[in-house]
Amino acid sequence: MRAGLPSGWTEVPLGELLREPLAGGRSGQAVPGGVPVLRLPALRSATADLAESREGPWASAAEAEAAGHLIRPGDILMSRNGGPGAQIGRAALVRETTGPTTYPGTMVRVRIDERLIDPEYLVLAWASRAVRRQIESSVRQGAGMGHIAARDLERVRLPLPPRSEQERIKTSLAFWFARVDDEEAAVRDILRRVEDLRALVIDRGVLGHTTNGPHADPESSAGAHHAPLPAVPEGWRWATLGELAEVVRGPVANSRRADDPHEVEVGSLRPAELRGERWAHERIPTVRLDARRAEATRLSPGDVLFVLSGQPDSLGFARVWEQDSSHRTYVPNHHVARVRMTGDALHPRLLALYANGPGRSWLRGAARSTVGLASLGLDQLRQTPVPVPPLAEQGTLLASLEAWNSGLTSVTASTEEALAMADRLRDGCREQALAGRLPRGAAPSSENDVRLKGAVTVPPTTPARRPVNRPEVERQAQHLWTSFPPLTDDGLTALEYGEQVTYLLFLKTAQELRRRPLNRVDVLGRDAWDELALHEGTELIQHYGDLLAELGERGGVVGRIFHKAQNRLRRPLHLQNLIQQVGEGLPWWDERPEWRAPVFDAFLARCAQDHRTAAGQYFTHRELIDAIVACCRPTVEDTIVDPAAGTGGFLVRSFEHIARHLPPGVPPDQREQLAHGAIRGTELVDATARLATMNLFLHGVERIDGNRAAIEVRDSLAVSPRRRATLVLTDPPMGQRRSVTSSTGTSDLHGAEELALARPDFWEATSHQQLNFIQHVYTLLEIGGRAAVVVPDGVLFMKGAGERVRRQLLKQCDVHTLLRLPIGFSAGFSGVKLNVLFFEKAAARPDGSPATRQLWVYDARTGHTAVADSPGSGLDAFVAAYRPGHPPETRAASRVFKPYSVDALLATPGANLDLYADLREEELGAVSEPHLIAQQISERLEDAWRRFARLAKELTPPRDARTFRSG
Repeated sequence: MRAGLPSGWTEVPLGELLREPLAGGRSGQAVPGGVPVLRLPALRSATADLAESREGPWASAAEAEAAGHLIRPGDILMSRNGGPGAQIGRAALVRETTGPTTYPGTMVRVRIDERLIDPEYLVLAWASRAVRRQIESSVRQGAGMGHIAARDLERVRLPLPPRSEQERIKTSLAFWFARVDDEEAAVRDILRRVEDLRALVIDRGVLGHTTNGPHADPESSAGAHHAPLPAVPEGWRWATLGELAEVVRGPVANSRRADDPHEVEVGSLRPAELRGERWAHERIPTVRLDARRAEATRLSPGDVLFVLSGQPDSLGFARVWEQDSSHRTYVPNHHVARVRMTGDALHPRLLALYANGPGRSWLRGAARSTVGLASLGLDQLRQTPVPVPPLAEQGTLLASLEAWNSGLTSVTASTEEALAMADRLRDGCREQALAGRLPRGAAPSSENDVRLKGAVTVPPTTPARRPVNRPEVERQAQHLWTSFPPLTDDGLTALEYGEQVTYLLFLKTAQELRRRPLNRVDVLGRDAWDELALHEGTELIQHYGDLLAELGERGGVVGRIFHKAQNRLRRPLHLQNLIQQVGEGLPWWDERPEWRAPVFDAFLARCAQDHRTAAGQYFTHRELIDAIVACCRPTVEDTIVDPAAGTGGFLVRSFEHIARHLPPGVPPDQREQLAHGAIRGTELVDATARLATMNLFLHGVERIDGNRAAIEVRDSLAVSPRRRATLVLTDPPMGQRRSVTSSTGTSDLHGAEELALARPDFWEATSHQQLNFIQHVYTLLEIGGRAAVVVPDGVLFMKGAGERVRRQLLKQCDVHTLLRLPIGFSAGFSGVKLNVLFFEKAAARPDGSPATRQLWVYDARTGHTAVADSPGSGLDAFVAAYRPGHPPETRAASRVFKPYSVDALLATPGANLDLYADLREEELGAVSEPHLIAQQISERLEDAWRRFARLAKELTPPRDARTFRSG
């Protein structure tokens, strides 16, 4: 008997519970008017769906009855065959019959002794994990099909409680399943409302109905339409699609021989490929076309694709083609039209938003319909009326609409993730019930389950960052990266290449700012970028070197970027290629400024992947930075410092967080402080400091004409800090200190004993870099200041200086949270295990008691595989459990999050902080406890709730004399 079953339970094979032997069904040629036979989809749920049937091989009910193949209420049907992915052995109960029905040879009928086991209980137990493992181990595969023998089904063992307990389990599970069903239905209703809101926001936006100004009647030049066109704002106009763009249909693939020399192989986009978030290149079919025809219809980035024929609900669906490939030509197929804008009158993505919104009704009305299908001619597509905003407004309008769309998508994603866990919740309830541990269900009470209207407090909002087009961002980052691989043969490292790109990007940006018609900024006093085009060969190398030297002598941001700058590209051809690549990329200031920072982020991430030179030591995983910033919640009142700034990730993410949560009424001078000393960092390496400065500039933290750079190049640990901070976020370098600078600024390299850094404001003299940085962070903080420091495992348990630093930290700071990270978050050192310590500097207590009360340990490591190059969003659960903005006392302990008292910590030998959350090692794929699954669902829905609350707030129109309504 299986261990762990309650007293009075046992395990019994199915064969011992039968009233009569298992009976296989019959399959064969259907007889016209024959007795209905069930299909395998009839067993999709616990109750057999008798509507899933077809004409069967039995001519009459009497014939089927005589053979014993009619089913009746109380029968249980199990599948015994199936193709790839089918769940063989699935069971369903026949509750009632409405007429003679038989079952096929792919099923087996089970009739049990109801004195021993309840039929409904058997079906519930049959879906348990223990039973599924037995069935799957007995399935035999052959010719692409799986099969299980009846004798193997009879050997399957089920947990069998007393008959009265079976009734209780049935009732309890019915209650909990109904609760899950109700909540699932409510969430699905939310999803429908989100989609309704998405359509409303986009429809109003593309027609200009979000503006408060006067609206003009549509111009008659837009052509004849089936219905009056909506009014649009003054300055907008209506035009037909044919006036704005070239409209062509995709070619028809011919059937010539594959070896025809005049044909080429191209990717052919069908209507199905237009769906989805990304273009599924691996599923796009290829066809052979005449080379001239292929070239005439090939796709280029910015083309808009329209579905011309197919199902009525897909007709007119539009999507912008944003891919490009030097390896393959892509064309639309004959059911898809390519629309290419002939000028810049309308942005392609605005056209796609309109076509998929209010324009769909016109397109469907113009289509020709047959039975179940519809088609749209090119003339009808060309006559489609399209609203055209003024060119100057299109960028802002598009960014606003895509931000709304992305925000609503994030709500939908969180909600759908919660929905996807509903089945896990049902499975968890079933497993607990079959182990005798599921609590009895109770009717909702006003104390527990009924929510009074107006009694719900909306959690604080944490909106998503400004959305960007990720494929385009990655394409532009790859564009900047293309020149690097050939340069490795000349010994260039990724960090050095990043420097060269930074120099040229700065010169390109300076040129764009200098040429702006408004708010012109001439930071260099010369058009240095255009000067490069005047030189070639060795003359270019000489001019470029002189330019770098001249700019390096300047002060402020310019001087920080070009300080000690050197041209590492010794071959003129390499320098000319890199200049061309930077020049051909997206504008770095004027047209799409919201893209410049993400592209540079993606470029830096590529630099971090150069493992040959450990360049990753200067980069912290962006997902980890985002999680830390979300927990620490920087504000406009904070002074934020990173004493080991690297490429500035913590500083730019803090700035973005502040910008997203900036409250109304903040004085301009307080806003200006963010760019004048409220955000600053220190970096030891010149090359890394210039990357960080460029990063801060592109994110809007630095001003290009700033007199003082936010990044200072020096040894952070050398001297005591001159200014204090309210928030310190840092990922300090690892290893031992190789040279020492005393507090007086003099160097001393006499012997290993003297490598330890001795500062009068430090608790301990040590050569260990991380311990020194922890002490330095403490000295940086004001009383009440908070910090998050990334540390390796050794800091948590090393003896000697490590123990003394930990004890002082627990006594003088509130060390409230420790995050144990999976392997893989250290970009520069493979296999290093990292953690994050969160603490606040406290004033000395009169009674001398420690400032720390409890240390909460979140274990994201045990039971998790190593993190790959991108950790993804695995830290979202930690942020939710951390409860940013709430005191630690409000947290809920769980199997991954556990509090330790400071008395216990100080009492352990060595004040060891190498702690975990006491995770149970579960069998791979094991079902979690139901209450934990429900808690995870709640966290995901809470996240969706917070995002939606933010959207609701932003949707609320301003109150003025025109919009105010009473009530």
